[in-house]
Amino acid sequence: MRLLKKEKDYTQVIPESLNDLWYLHNRLDDRIIEQKTLRTKVVKKGGEILKGKKVPQIIAIKVEKKKWDGDKVRATGRIFSGSERNKYHSLNLEIDKKIKVSGELKNPPKEKRYEILICIVDKSEADFRVYESGTVTPLKKVPAKGREKEFYKEISNKLQKEGKMFLLAGPGNTKEKIAKLLDREFTLDNLSCGGERGYKELLKRGSIKKIIEMMRDKKEEECVKRFLVEIIKNADKVCYGTELEKNIDKIKEILILSSLVPKYEILMGKLEKNNATINVVNDEKEWCREIMKFEIIGLCWY
Repeated sequence: MRLLKKEKDYTQVIPESLNDLWYLHNRLDDRIIEQKTLRTKVVKKGGEILKGKKVPQIIAIKVEKKKWDGDKVRATGRIFSGSERNKYHSLNLEIDKKIKVSGELKNPPKEKRYEILICIVDKSEADFRVYESGTVTPLKKVPAKGREKEFYKEISNKLQKEGKMFLLAGPGNTKEKIAKLLDREFTLDNLSCGGERGYKELLKRGSIKKIIEMMRDKKEEECVKRFLVEIIKNADKVCYGTELEKNIDKIKEILILSSLVPKYEILMGKLEKNNATINVVNDEKEWCREIMKFEIIGLCWY
């Protein structure tokens, strides 16, 4: 969970995973939440009230009902302030969507640190920077100095040895010439210019978001594989479905498909109070097929 701002009366966060959404879902009752959303604009013309098109607005509601809906949480309540006060409205809490919540959020999930190396390259230089949690930090610049082939080889060698996920971008065909020398997974993007303007352009595009989604997917897949290994190697420490209810005091960690959260919501709440770790995974992903028959899996202490 990325914490953006914490003050006396509210906390502003960005949920980064289904686990973060589960955490918020359990803490919305009677809270005021605020978010940018679409709402129909009401126009008064003389004594007549006309409904216009939907426009982006910042709406605050006091939550009365909430519902887990696949990969989002739908919260409904009365509008807390403004000209439409007391009218009902629903807000969707989604991954990567900013939300402001009244009061304190105790022990929120830790923010995941996704580091991405960015190399913007053109004919004159390669500019290396690191992206992390919305912040870009400059690393170094490597000038071409007219040494075309040596320049391509130097940059490709640096990227080949890099441990982080990386993004290679820039104008023209310089990036393609470097890309041909690489033998590993990376993301390639085209820009209209290099330098500082190129970075600003890149941050407005979807490439970084796609890389972060890939990194999240990889972590989720690793979590599912870890549970599958436990099922094979330590079957006596694993329980499934309704069996979890009988073993609440023994369970240290669970894995559940996102579509089945409503079915096991009460049980999950009990487990969380017992300090069990909750892992919610997207059952639309290919690596979740093997666990669909289990629905919910618990790992026990003993």
